Formats: sequence, structure tokens, C-alpha cells
Amino acid sequence: GGGGGGGGEAPEARLALLAGGLAGTATDVILYPIDTVKTRLISGRPLLGSSSLWSGIGVSVMPAIPAAATFFTVYEATKHRTARLTGADPSDTLPSAIAAALAESFSCVVRVPFEQLKMRMQASRRVSLPTLFRQRGMGGGMAQLYRGLAPTLALDLPFALVQLPTFEHLKRRFDADDDAAGGAAGGSVRADALAGAAA
Repeated sequence: GGGGGGGGEAPEARLALLAGGLAGTATDVILYPIDTVKTRLISGRPLLGSSSLWSGIGVSVMPAIPAAATFFTVYEATKHRTARLTGADPSDTLPSAIAAALAESFSCVVRVPFEQLKMRMQASRRVSLPTLFRQRGMGGGMAQLYRGLAPTLALDLPFALVQLPTFEHLKRRFDADDDAAGGAAGGSVRADALAGAAA
């Protein structure tokens, strides 16, 4: 029974990966000018016209798909392995919480260097990505790129620890209701919406 369920979950996981990456990319693009204005105001740099509001957009969009792929790959693998080790159901709180923490941590490792580069490009008048890499290399290398990792984890881990276990719990309940009613599966959509609101 469990093997069949795992095979059925693979297309759903791939769809979630694609949807998550596309949604993240769209959100980054839409909100990017606002984020640039905020960064400029915080850094005390002047606003340089509408075209400068998009400075660094490529760096911001680049990690969306890799970060989503990392998150869902680690999440699904950890959730099922933890469930096997503990004898729990993969959708139980313990497997999903452990998986969420690890998945979010690995995802942040992918995202944070790009966030650091993005903020530098937003705050600078005219700076290219190769120039930033050279500057970072002279000023601490990879350690500089991961300077924001701890604050990012402090903000994102609590969200993941609430959202993912809540999503798994609600999805299981909604799917059971759908099966009992003989209706089409819609548990994931409703569960995701409610889990996001709860977090």
C-alpha cells in the first residue's frame, strides 16, 4: 500500500516544485521595485530613476527554481525516511516538522548568497555581477555571501515549522473527506491555503 502511495505522490511533488518555483519567481519580479526602494532608503542611497529599480533582478530570480528544487527534494526524502525510522505516518507532525526544518535550512543555503548580491546591486549606483564577485572575494569570499544566513534562518524556520506540519495535517483530513464523499481530490489546494494563513 505504501509503495503505491509513494509512486502516486511523485507527480504531485514535481508539480508542487514547478508551481513553487514559478510562484516564487513571479512574486520576486512583481515586488522587486518595492524591495529596491526599501533597500535604497535603508542604505541611504538616492533613488536613481525607474530603470534603476530593476537593478539586480536577474540575481534575485536565479535561485528561485534551485531553491524550490532543494526544498522539496530534501523535504520529501527526509519526511519519508523519518517516518520509516519512527514508525509514524509521513504526514504526522514529527516527520513533517523535521523535514521542514532541514528543507528550509538547505533552501536558505541556496538563496542567501543571491540575496546578499541582490542587496548590493540594489544599493549600488552602477555595479556588475562580476565586479561584485571580485569585491566579495577580496572582502571575505564565501563567508561574506553567507553573512545573512543566521538571520534568514531565524525568520524562515518558524514559518516552515508551522506551515508544513499544518499543511500535511489538513491535507490528510481533506483528502479523507474527499474520499468519503467520492469527490475529486482538492485537499492539497485547500490545505496549502489554510496552512499559509496559519503561518
